[in-house]
Amino acid sequence: MNANSVIALIDDDQTLADAMVRYLKGSGFEVQRGASCADATALARAGGIDLFILDRNLPDGDGLAVAREIRTVCGAAVIILSGLGDVDDRVQGLNTGADDYLAKPAAPEELLARVQAVIRRSQENRSVPRETIVNFRSFSLDKVNNLLVGADELSRPLTGIESLILTILTGAKGDIIDKDLLSQSALNRPWQADDRSLDVHISRLRQKLRDIGVTETVIQTVRGQGYRFTAG
Repeated sequence: MNANSVIALIDDDQTLADAMVRYLKGSGFEVQRGASCADATALARAGGIDLFILDRNLPDGDGLAVAREIRTVCGAAVIILSGLGDVDDRVQGLNTGADDYLAKPAAPEELLARVQAVIRRSQENRSVPRETIVNFRSFSLDKVNNLLVGADELSRPLTGIESLILTILTGAKGDIIDKDLLSQSALNRPWQADDRSLDVHISRLRQKLRDIGVTETVIQTVRGQGYRFTAG
């Protein structure tokens, strides 16, 4: 997996960035460096990046704004790296469309595990043969292009994780998927009560469904158990 994977590391802390670059390169990744929002934008527009690791606080702006821009420019995955580690900040980071969030300083082993998991999910999402369009009562899911399409051709792009979560839920055909199974399958880690990542991804999916005109709650929370898809 690592041999063909290219990571863009955007962080202005040279000492920390040098250490992360050495560790990632030693693990088989190709790494490109940047230290600003402008660097990240230029790399996104140039293409060829599989994953961006973005510092939250950059000299010329907020890394979260860059994460949003990356989503509109290319299909690369995004991990936010930030010294701000409280729950609200993690939620805000994930709400930009980031695939994962890590508080600084991150242990090298954890950083590597998160990087490998995000890239693996992205690659699997691109390589698994799927129906192009799956139709539900009030919307369609374009699995190849990761798009939700609703009334009047309104559409919203999905991140790789959002598409995977929705695919898992719809594939259960109305059965309840517990949070731990969904977290293991989509995020590649056990669910923990204090980790709101899964909840944020579900919340983003619900908002995008509302954006395309879906008024019913098709992703239901089953208290104490997990989630269930009910659109038919």
